[in-house]
Amino acid sequence: MSEQNLVIYHREGHLGFITLNRPEKRNAMNWDIWLALEKAIIQAEEDRDSRVIFLKGEGKSFCSGLDLGPENELLKAIGATPGATQKLDFFRLVRRGQDIFTRLERLTKPTIAIIQGHCFGAGLELVLCCDMRFCSAETLFGLPEPTLAIITDAGGLQRLPKVVGRGHAREIAFRGHRFTAERAKAINLVNDLYPDQETLGARVREIAEEIASNPPLAVQGIKEVLVFNEGASLERSLDYTAARSCMILPSEDLFEAISAYLGKKKGNFKGA
Repeated sequence: MSEQNLVIYHREGHLGFITLNRPEKRNAMNWDIWLALEKAIIQAEEDRDSRVIFLKGEGKSFCSGLDLGPENELLKAIGATPGATQKLDFFRLVRRGQDIFTRLERLTKPTIAIIQGHCFGAGLELVLCCDMRFCSAETLFGLPEPTLAIITDAGGLQRLPKVVGRGHAREIAFRGHRFTAERAKAINLVNDLYPDQETLGARVREIAEEIASNPPLAVQGIKEVLVFNEGASLERSLDYTAARSCMILPSEDLFEAISAYLGKKKGNFKGA
């Protein structure tokens, strides 16, 4: 399968879909799929008509983690002749992979991960870059890197504590064990879980449609403020929030929203 088909971006109405498309390998991450993911994220960024972006995996599993096959460029970099050049090359690959995940995290549009089957290692690190995560009841989660003599290095150690808290994050990172969807829900790793994949897809689409029906400039502004908050003091964040609010007001959507509210009807928002 060519690199361009390993991750596919398409849009349905105002909903964009980034799909990991390597089902025969349970969407295991190799370097080619990492690069294809970057291209799909850029497509989602540049698609002016998309208002919510889904991240999903084709087939029975969302992502089984790092591809341990010998053709994976990441493993070749690890196994190269030890030395300064090998270490520098591997460092650059890791940082590039981290940057691709961060690009997803910083998308100005809300992102929703739809998770089924398996969500391990790099797959779990990837969904942590999304704003919301939903799964089906059979899904298993985990960061198996310590059992493989690897440090979790694609951003999971930074993002996981912010989502589930310090203690839960350390347990997941140290043990390398698999845990259930019920456990994931209990520690707030996922927003919600559904009994099967059909229900999962239908319900999450309803949530996305609800978000997409809101004025997009406001939703995207909220996303940007939330991302900015991650690395800013309260005062800087408040200044940025005020400035970001001023950027979109007044707007055609504002007057449409007021008219819709007073008329007790649904607004038709154009992002203008």
